[in-house]
Amino acid sequence: MKKIILLALCMAVSLFIVAQKETSNWVFGYAAGLTWNTTRSVSLTGLLGTPNATLDGLPNSFTSAVYTYEGCFSLSDSNGNLLFYSDGTTVYNKNHAVMTNGDALTGGNSSAQSGIILPYPGRTNQYIAITAGATRANNLSYSVIYMGAQGGLGAVVSGQKNIPFRNAMGYTGESVTVARHSNGTDYWILAIGQQTTAPSYINAWLLTSTGVISTTPVVTTLPYAMSGNGSSGYLKISPDHRHFVWPTFLDQRFFYGDFDSSTGMFSNIKVITGLNDPYGVEFSPTQSCLYLTEVDGLTVFKFDELFSSADPSSVTRKKYAITNSSVTALQIGPDKRIYWVAMSQKYMRIIDNADDYDNMALYQTPATFLSGEGKGGLPSFATSWFAIDTAKPASLLCVGNDFKFSITIDMSGATANLPVSLSWDFGDGSTAVSQPVVSGTTVYQQSHTYSTTGQYTVSITPYKSDGTALAKTTLPATANVVECSFRTNRMIRHDMHNSATKATNR
Repeated sequence: MKKIILLALCMAVSLFIVAQKETSNWVFGYAAGLTWNTTRSVSLTGLLGTPNATLDGLPNSFTSAVYTYEGCFSLSDSNGNLLFYSDGTTVYNKNHAVMTNGDALTGGNSSAQSGIILPYPGRTNQYIAITAGATRANNLSYSVIYMGAQGGLGAVVSGQKNIPFRNAMGYTGESVTVARHSNGTDYWILAIGQQTTAPSYINAWLLTSTGVISTTPVVTTLPYAMSGNGSSGYLKISPDHRHFVWPTFLDQRFFYGDFDSSTGMFSNIKVITGLNDPYGVEFSPTQSCLYLTEVDGLTVFKFDELFSSADPSSVTRKKYAITNSSVTALQIGPDKRIYWVAMSQKYMRIIDNADDYDNMALYQTPATFLSGEGKGGLPSFATSWFAIDTAKPASLLCVGNDFKFSITIDMSGATANLPVSLSWDFGDGSTAVSQPVVSGTTVYQQSHTYSTTGQYTVSITPYKSDGTALAKTTLPATANVVECSFRTNRMIRHDMHNSATKATNR
């Protein structure tokens, strides 16, 4: 009898946050700045039992002009060159000078998320700066920035400054973010509407590809009262645009649930209570873990368990007590590390392996890491400027049969920087397949047949219209191809997902 041994290797495919260079420069705190355009190796102190280590590729520091206690946002171009930054009240250009007409915006530097930036659909070289004041300021507004003005230094467009968002339910302030619409071209502007008596609300205004912002938001009801300053915290959308998270600081609550990027509605909303001033929140690179800061440390959840459990109180979590912790923000960097700012300090904490729930590697930098001083906030960014989600294929594929590979792309950013085609390389020496990217289409599929057994790496590389690759590296997907034509019990072949047309037991 012919004996075939099958080695069951799991597919190394999952969702990754792929940060483009638009997020390469951070500005925050008191004159603090970080850039990933040039990096350094730094010897770090391990925390919570993590051994000391030297990490490569950490950002260099620079001195900025911003002085903000909490909220801030910044943006760079597709090559990583700093364009502008803000604390929500003043916009600074790349030379760290106040941008023309860039003062007196409606944000507040003590607002958790004092603003966020997104490209203006259909308008070349223009951006929308959304600003939100502190507590229940109820002054959520947007201003248009044109980077073609002032010789490339930019200006806030006259007559298009501090334009209010209309018809919000509840009082807006502190918590605001942006999510891409499922059609790949429009955006949702999302803001909490607080009420001191229940209910409160989540407002969602639609920004279409024609540049029109809806005057009436889509509204989701939250059956809770909010206590003004107590409900501040970072509102974020998950990398796959299907979920949301929002801690509420002094109200001691952590809201989370589902988000429908087609309709702007939130659903299946759950809440964890009894926390200790929750404030900052961030997803791990593959969305497998969720990190939450509290005044006395850090709490980590398994993402799938958190969102699938019917009882929030029963969700498994790990709570880490951190010396000299405070109410501060988390933000994932272009290097897929999570950075944690420390209040009134020049050091930062870094989670190097954020996807590893059981073996978190947490480090603290030297006190000279920042040229300025950290405070409570880190820059707010749209969920991603460009992300590719590779669907998980079967663990084992059958030789000689077609198998369909699928990816979902979510594109944000200026039109000139978006991909126009995807190149599929199936890793077996066959000719790469080029597939055009179509406006409004987010799911792309290709089928491929492997002629011999082996382990192959499938790579998908996006290209811009000028022929340059949009990402530095491709996204690997390992295909383990085996011979399925052999005498065996059908019931042990459940993991061979493309075996339906393969002759067996013959």
